[in-house]
Amino acid sequence: MKAELLILGVLHRGNFHPYEIKRRLQNAMIECYTDVDVGTLYYAIRQLEKSGLIAAVRQERVARGGMRTVYGISASGKRRFQQLLNEQFAAPGPVAQTLYGAMLFLQFGNLPLIADLLRSRILRETESIRETAEIRKQLGAIPATGALHLMKHIELQHRLDRKWLQGVLSDVEGGHVRDVADRKKLTRGWRASKT
Repeated sequence: MKAELLILGVLHRGNFHPYEIKRRLQNAMIECYTDVDVGTLYYAIRQLEKSGLIAAVRQERVARGGMRTVYGISASGKRRFQQLLNEQFAAPGPVAQTLYGAMLFLQFGNLPLIADLLRSRILRETESIRETAEIRKQLGAIPATGALHLMKHIELQHRLDRKWLQGVLSDVEGGHVRDVADRKKLTRGWRASKT
């Protein structure tokens, strides 16, 4: 997953300085389910600004006397975000690797298009289940015990991913996609709300 998608997604909620973008992604525990290093976000922010996808909207003075830049997403940034989000929903591979980060921003996507992409992924999962079951059937008891368990796990993972995708599709088709109910809790983070 690209840091670009995550930064543009956060900026869909408003204008933020880089530390706030980083904090929001950390509060979403993004490093637990993507390969994006939150520490590299500052570099990615500079690159997005250079390419015109985000722009500085103001400078703020900080307590130690320095200044920080607050960024907002541009119109071209919103278009790029939609492209990246759609690519994640279309990407092959396990949902944990391709969709977990994108799910943070589902409410900002083109939902009819995402529904189509989800249907395609469900069909791919169904085909993978069929292929895996056929291989297991053809091999019978020939493989070692470990290999048999591995094939069974692969089949179960495809079934779980398909069921999860069907649930997401149901919400998208049923008009049940929404943003967070209380945006103020986003600024405190989940850790603060647990205490």
